[in-house]
Amino acid sequence: MPVGPDPQPEEDMGARIRRLRLERGMTLARVAGGDFSRAFLSQVETGRSRPSTRVLTIIADRLGTRVDDILPGSRTEERELRLERARVAVLRGRPHLALELLDEMGGVSDWPFSAETRLCALSALLAIGRRSAAAALAQELREELTRRADEPRLSRLQDVESGTPKRLEARDHLRLAEHALREGRLSMALEHFRATRILLESLTSEETRAR
Repeated sequence: MPVGPDPQPEEDMGARIRRLRLERGMTLARVAGGDFSRAFLSQVETGRSRPSTRVLTIIADRLGTRVDDILPGSRTEERELRLERARVAVLRGRPHLALELLDEMGGVSDWPFSAETRLCALSALLAIGRRSAAAALAQELREELTRRADEPRLSRLQDVESGTPKRLEARDHLRLAEHALREGRLSMALEHFRATRILLESLTSEETRAR
């Protein structure tokens, strides 16, 4: 039976620092500054040395990112979990808690997660009546979604602004799952595939009881 390629190993801390540095067009000397040597930073990038918390904080600041975004581990899962908690808080009528949860995540710039957090924040802002802030956020998000031709999220944006978000059916979750797969967001795809299965199983159970 054919199998897919082996999964790629998780990027370690040194490789992540090197990738971020190169993406920003920065030299070893520029990141090191006067706080540590270029040779030491090179050793960190190749995994031969490990920086202290203080040095790691300096590196993250120079790279314009957060220490949590450099350290390997379950950062992605933690962010997804916090976002889901914020979404649930909005649905339970606790928009202020949702905004606190989103604020604790710090700056989120990577796409498409940044769009998801802003959609949730927009729902919370509208729920507490902060219309001007909500309007500014909606306009910013609409421009970016239009530029990226992201039709599914543009539709969700319209639902949020109208204040009548529709109840997702199995076919909606399936469409979102396939969209997440195309974006490489496996955890989000899994969530929507699971929701699709649960809804389809529920329909099957209802049909069985009706017989």
